Amino acid sequence: MKKKKIIIAAILIVVIAGILIINHFRNKKDDNVMVLSGNVEVTEANIGFKIPGRVVERPVDEGYKVKTGDLLARLDSAELASVVKQNEAALQEAETRLAELKAGSRRQEIEQAKAYVSAQEAELIRIRKDYERAEILYQNGAISAAQYDGAKSAYDNRKALLKNALETLSLAKEGPRQEDIKMAGHRVEQLKAALATARERLNDTVIYAPFAGVILRKNVELGETVAQGTPIFTLGDLDNPWIKVYVKEDKLGLVKIGQKTTITTDSYKSKTYEGTVSYISSEAEFTPKTVQTQEERVKLVFGVKVSVKNNNWDLKPGMPTDVRISIR
Repeated sequence: MKKKKIIIAAILIVVIAGILIINHFRNKKDDNVMVLSGNVEVTEANIGFKIPGRVVERPVDEGYKVKTGDLLARLDSAELASVVKQNEAALQEAETRLAELKAGSRRQEIEQAKAYVSAQEAELIRIRKDYERAEILYQNGAISAAQYDGAKSAYDNRKALLKNALETLSLAKEGPRQEDIKMAGHRVEQLKAALATARERLNDTVIYAPFAGVILRKNVELGETVAQGTPIFTLGDLDNPWIKVYVKEDKLGLVKIGQKTTITTDSYKSKTYEGTVSYISSEAEFTPKTVQTQEERVKLVFGVKVSVKNNNWDLKPGMPTDVRISIR
């Protein structure tokens, strides 16, 4: 019986010794590691259209994971597509006109003008002879003054027609004026700008994911008419999350920018995540109400931001975590 009591006492002594040893090493470890609690936060972006319209397509919903460039939503674009077609047609017409002016007169047009000049010259020779005969007859009193005036008027008119024909030939050879070509060029540039604006507005009827992430909130239903800038989705950047923790004033000197950290979560107890201290607040604040007890909440602390790698998107917004910072 006495021997049995000795054995039990020995076992108790070993257990107590073990507990003391474990606590010793635990306390020793805690002296070298600062353990802080916080929640996962991510960058959130409200995604909306630059123009008003009716939502006709929305292939994603809350909780969907999207890649950069994935289609998020589309507006009714029939009217804007028609405007684009109108501007395309007007631009083609203006470009054709400009090309015509730059090319100058066609060879056939110049030859036609030359033929017209030749015809007027031949006709002028005939009428001039008639006028010369009429002048002689009038001087001899063989015709009346009215007949003479008619012959002279026909001769003057034919000279004017020849002059016009020569000017038309000259214009055909010279081609369009530089001022007309410049005006046509300006018209083309004006229509190009109008077409670019119309196409840009048409492109604004579709929104794509600006970065890879998860749809945190859906704010609009299919078929709704939305105003310009109305948030359609709230997209969270899960590639670059961070954890906001708070360090007591007397421990702040132990934390440095770029310091490596180890992060664990209750959801994945066997996993650890690498983190880096990326921001330390320059101003003290009272501990947020959601942290610790009432006694702890009245203490001054400094906010510290720990960026963490989230390759598999295990970490989700709001997830509780423990951050371990080595302070050796």
